[in-house]
Amino acid sequence: MTIEERLTILATPSNGDGVRIHVEKMVEQKSKEFDLVLKQLPHLETAISELKIGNADLVAMSAWDWKEHHDEQLMISAILPRREPTWVLVSEDKPEYLISKAKIICDNLLIVRQLTRLRDDLEIISSSQFISTFDNPILEQMDERDTISWLEECRQDELIDGFVTTRSFHSSLKFKSRRHTLGLHRDHPERTHFIPPPLHGFTLLVSRKGFPSAKIVSMNDEAATICHQLESSLYESLDSKLSPIVGIFVEQRKIGTILREAQRSKDEATIDSVIGTDGKPINSQIRVHMAIETLSSNGKVTAMCERIVPLEKGHMGMVNLLKEFNFLIEVMQKEHEELTRVIHGMPDNYKDARGAILNLEPYSDSTPEDFE
Repeated sequence: MTIEERLTILATPSNGDGVRIHVEKMVEQKSKEFDLVLKQLPHLETAISELKIGNADLVAMSAWDWKEHHDEQLMISAILPRREPTWVLVSEDKPEYLISKAKIICDNLLIVRQLTRLRDDLEIISSSQFISTFDNPILEQMDERDTISWLEECRQDELIDGFVTTRSFHSSLKFKSRRHTLGLHRDHPERTHFIPPPLHGFTLLVSRKGFPSAKIVSMNDEAATICHQLESSLYESLDSKLSPIVGIFVEQRKIGTILREAQRSKDEATIDSVIGTDGKPINSQIRVHMAIETLSSNGKVTAMCERIVPLEKGHMGMVNLLKEFNFLIEVMQKEHEELTRVIHGMPDNYKDARGAILNLEPYSDSTPEDFE
C-alpha cells in the first residue's frame, strides 16, 4: 500500500483493555509507511456500524470484543504484537509477603482460586461484596474505572490490603501504586505460577469482508495471530462450566529459551521432547508453548496440562492438549470404589474407597456472578 492511500482506523475511549493506547502507538510507528487516520467514537457498536457502511477501514478491538461482536460481514485483518496478558496485584508487598488474613479485592474467579492456592489465609472478596458493606447507592453505580480508583483510595486508607486488576487497566489510571505481577515466574520456579485468564493482551484490527489484508501485512504480528487462533480454539472448546475458572496461555518461544529453563528446573521430559538422539533440536527452532489449568474451589487441587510442540504442529498439539485436559478433569472428578485387589507393598488404606479429588463448584458463600 502506498503512503498516498489513506486508512481510517476507529477506536473507542480507553476502557482498561489496553487497545486504545496500543493502536495509538502503532499509528505513530507506521506513520512513514501508511497514511493513517485514527478516530475515536464513544461506543464500539457505533464504530462497527460506521465500518459496515464504509466510513472507515478498520476498527481496533480486544479479543473479548471480537467474541461478542463478530459476524459474517467482518473479519480480522491484522493482530498487533501481543501485550503482556498477566494481571497484577496492587499492594505494598508481593502476595507471598502480605500480612496474615490480608483483605484482597478480586473480581476474577480464576485468580481468586489461584491466590487461595498460594495463601489460604487471605480474605478475598469481590468488589461488589465490598461495596455492599458501605450501604451507599452512589458506590454501586460506579463504572469499572471509578471502582478501581476508589479501591486504591480504600487501600491507601488501609480499609483493604490490595486489589487485583488487569495490567492495562492499572497502567491507564492516574495513580502509580506498587503492583506485583501475577505471572508465570519461569525464572523463579520457587514462586507460585498464575496462568492468566484467556485472550487478554490481544489488539485486533477488524475490517469488512473483502478488505485487502495483504496490503497491511506489516501491521500484523504472525506470532500473535497464531497464538490468538490456538487460544481461542482452546477456550471455545471447553465446557461452559470451566470458562470462568480456567487459565490459558499460548505463546511462541525459541528452543534455546525452553532448554535453559528446562535445564534449570531439571525437567527431563521437556528436554527429551525438543532434543533428538543426536543432541540437536527436533524440527523447527520455534516452538509453541500451550498451558491450561483450573483449580478446585479451595485452591488446594490443580488440574494442569502443558505442551511444547513445533510451530508447524501447533493445531494438532492444541487438539491433543485439549483431549488430555478434558480426560484429566474427568478422572479427577470421579469417585473411586474400594479396590478388591491388594497390591503388595502399598499402604493398608490404598484400597479404601475415595471421593473425587477435584471439586470445581464455587465457594458456598459466593457465586460466579459475584466475580464477573
